[in-house]
Amino acid sequence: MARFSIQQIKIKSVRRAIRALGLVLGALGAQRPAFGGLRVLEICVPYGRRIYAKDVSKVLFAAAEVSPVEEFRFILPWNVDPESDSPVVLPGFHRAISVHLDVSYLVVAKLAGSFPVLERLTLKGFLLDIQALLRRCPCLRVLKIISLDARRIVIQSASLQELHILNAVKRCEYDTYSIDIAAPALKHLNLSVFTHHNCSLNISAPMVEQFSWECKYAYMATGIGELWQLTRLSLKTGEGAVTNDVDGTCLSLHISAYNTSRATEAEHTFEQEIQNLPVGDLCTLELHLSLGQTGHAWRSIVLHILGIQSIRIATQRLKLVLRRSEVEGACTADCPCHEPMQIPSLVNLQEVEIKGFRGDGYEFEFLQMVSGAAPLLEKTTTISCISVLVPIIGDYTEAISTA
Repeated sequence: MARFSIQQIKIKSVRRAIRALGLVLGALGAQRPAFGGLRVLEICVPYGRRIYAKDVSKVLFAAAEVSPVEEFRFILPWNVDPESDSPVVLPGFHRAISVHLDVSYLVVAKLAGSFPVLERLTLKGFLLDIQALLRRCPCLRVLKIISLDARRIVIQSASLQELHILNAVKRCEYDTYSIDIAAPALKHLNLSVFTHHNCSLNISAPMVEQFSWECKYAYMATGIGELWQLTRLSLKTGEGAVTNDVDGTCLSLHISAYNTSRATEAEHTFEQEIQNLPVGDLCTLELHLSLGQTGHAWRSIVLHILGIQSIRIATQRLKLVLRRSEVEGACTADCPCHEPMQIPSLVNLQEVEIKGFRGDGYEFEFLQMVSGAAPLLEKTTTISCISVLVPIIGDYTEAISTA
């Protein structure tokens, strides 16, 4: 009998046919010697009706029997029946170099088998013991996790070189409390999470070249001063931190104003959050301030952040983006935003850029204070919302107006 070869199979199962799909894959596995092995296997189950955990397990085990050499992809875009009383079991793939598992939400209760040659693994929408899985992947180099339902994430791997944890994706923001990573060979690290509380970081990765950290905060999670709330924080180092042709570490903060003083309601302070971050090599500080209808003066919050020692000493470039409401109120004369503040010595600050500069009295005063506190300041740029040339104090000045 003549031998033949099948390089790739792409299966799109129809509604109610997932059980039959398991039988088909089982038959392919039994005939594997006849077709010389499969390189790529992709199973995509379109939207349909009820599906049970035992059916998912059967298909995964049948796919493992076929044992694709290069890549296995399994896509299930809707939830397993919540009344399923059989847990999902994830089998091992002994020959696969790459595995991509993309589901809406799936609880894996048990692991069966190992992944001895696996180099790339993508998991989306899973609830499973990720550390137990990593112990079965001795050659894993790239791990990408999307929407992992776990408040505490622990990653320990001697072989891992690239790690992506993306839990702050649209419509699927799982609450993350802590991340612990121990990966001596890790070079690229990308973390994006959502939290109602302080998300602690414990990272042991001495070889990291590129680091990206993004955290989105629930309402009233993090307070800054008396009138401000941190909504998003991102920190990038290495090539990912390139901002307007400036290399180095970039810290970006998105901050919203309160109408009244609510500092005591916040879960923790901005200073506590900053202590988690490696900002020693900070080059660029970006502050995105949403002023809303409060009418608060932004000078106090900027000086408050610049007064944090690790930020004050390291910042070389300050970028402010001011967002105001079309209808803006006026805060009271005794509002904390008007309290006088001393500016710290900005020993390394070389450049300032302000978008949304309006030319209010305190805004000019802020520029004067920065100019006097930054002996290395070389360039100040303002971008206003009206066509007017704004004189700026400094060695190099530039005014840009937008309609």
